[in-house]
Amino acid sequence: MIDALTARALGAELHGTFAGGRVQGLYFVAPLTIGLEIYANQKRHYVLASAEPQRERVLLVTEKLRSASVPLTPFFLLLKKYVNGAFLNRVQVVARERTLRFEFDERTQGISTLVIELMSNRANLILLDAGGVILDALRRIPGTNNRAREIVPRARYFPPPPQAKADPLTVTAPQLRSLLDQAAGDTLAARLVASVAGTSPLFAREIAFRVTGEADAIFSGSDVAAAQEQLTRVWNSPAAPSIAFENDQPVAVAAFGLTHLAAPSQDSSVITRVDSVPSMSAALEKFFGAEESYQAVKVPLRAQIESALEKMERIQASLERELVSDEKIEELRLQGEMILGYQYELTEGQANLRAPVSEELTLEIPLDPGLSPVENATRYFDRYKRARDAAERVPERLTVVENDIAFARQVLNDLAQAESRAEIDQVMDQAREANILRAPTLRSGARPPRSEPRQYVSPDNFQVLVGRNARQNDALTFDRAQANDLWLHARGLSGSHVVILSGGRPVPEPTLAFAASIAAYFSQGRAESAVDVSYTPRKNVHRVRGAGAHPGLVTVRDEQVIRVRPVAPE
Repeated sequence: MIDALTARALGAELHGTFAGGRVQGLYFVAPLTIGLEIYANQKRHYVLASAEPQRERVLLVTEKLRSASVPLTPFFLLLKKYVNGAFLNRVQVVARERTLRFEFDERTQGISTLVIELMSNRANLILLDAGGVILDALRRIPGTNNRAREIVPRARYFPPPPQAKADPLTVTAPQLRSLLDQAAGDTLAARLVASVAGTSPLFAREIAFRVTGEADAIFSGSDVAAAQEQLTRVWNSPAAPSIAFENDQPVAVAAFGLTHLAAPSQDSSVITRVDSVPSMSAALEKFFGAEESYQAVKVPLRAQIESALEKMERIQASLERELVSDEKIEELRLQGEMILGYQYELTEGQANLRAPVSEELTLEIPLDPGLSPVENATRYFDRYKRARDAAERVPERLTVVENDIAFARQVLNDLAQAESRAEIDQVMDQAREANILRAPTLRSGARPPRSEPRQYVSPDNFQVLVGRNARQNDALTFDRAQANDLWLHARGLSGSHVVILSGGRPVPEPTLAFAASIAAYFSQGRAESAVDVSYTPRKNVHRVRGAGAHPGLVTVRDEQVIRVRPVAPE
């Protein structure tokens, strides 16, 4: 999401806003997110930094931040010691990289640096002492995980190794031509990403569009000089923050004009526009729906839902213990009958009965020496009746609990992905209806406003729709999608329903991989390196009916599976 141009724009903006200011407050907004209150130029400023996988960001926010009930880890405690009350000397950006460095000066502890690495799944916050030694990190990375770069206390900090790519500020047209000729990929955009430092796929598509009029133009050597000119122009120009929308839903944010996304869509049902925004922070805050202001709201809600989920899982385990096989039920009845049949042969205090039932079967029946034969038999008959009754009533109750657990996990995933207060309210509404959240109703007494699915366009120009929550998953799959559209979902995980509006046309491999990576990203497996995603025509997907049914719970047949890396859609 954050590329090198965005990082550069953020660094200049943040340094100009509060360099020389003093940290007056430190907020622990979420397990991977912190906030700072900095007083500078006679004004309070709030800056948020997050290492959430593929939602990494640092920006000024407009509303006051609040701490949530998150565990105070050693890293958080060190931040309080070194940063709270310190002066912020400067904010620096590593050239052509997605790394910012906040240098602090605290009266007692002296100089320290908070390094913010904005690199997707490897995003991290790292606190260094004056000598560049790691004090601690939000996400520790031992040498067993990465031999080349250990991120643990007392290790020396080394920045991520630079990529062997050309510098966009110094590369000449002949040099760029040589690099692009050797690069992999059919399109100009793909070769720019592979060859030029700090070039994200989004920026590369923009360059290709400015040069050729097509974001996915096939590479041609005749376009290299114009591409080099555009690269140099953007890097040497002031930031021009912008957000692209499709049907009023933000789909991309950048530090440059997104002219290729302002072009009319080939799909008449998709309305596109690009808005210029005054600052990079404002663009990011608008893109994320000002979600930073609501992280503190999410944490206690998540705790309530997790508590309800744990209770359901305990009930599930208890019910599973009650269930015994038909053979075991019949054995309990037979054990009671054998005790009565052999009661006159039993001696006082006998602890075991060996009872031949047939030539093939002899039962070894434990007895309670303190009870009479009839009392021992009665105990077995009681166990038989309980097991028989459980076999009749428990399966349905177990189905209900299993569906409730699946829905609670889906609600947790929906809450994590909610990008605005309206979406949080929708999740709360669903959770209350399912009796897994005891939260006050909305003040207006009305349902939250209805939102639309996320919408994307695949590399082959297929429209891809993504549900934002359980209720929307249900509507997307069974109201919006047609029988022959392709349906996708992270296999065995809670997550969004994803639909490729194919109209029965064959779906090309690039579109399938694109939609699958989105399904993996909008699931519980977002932070994993790879996720299995099921796909099948929508006609093979059916609602869960009967006991314990909830919106968005489905059964699937004739599914196929593709394994992909979760990727945030641009």
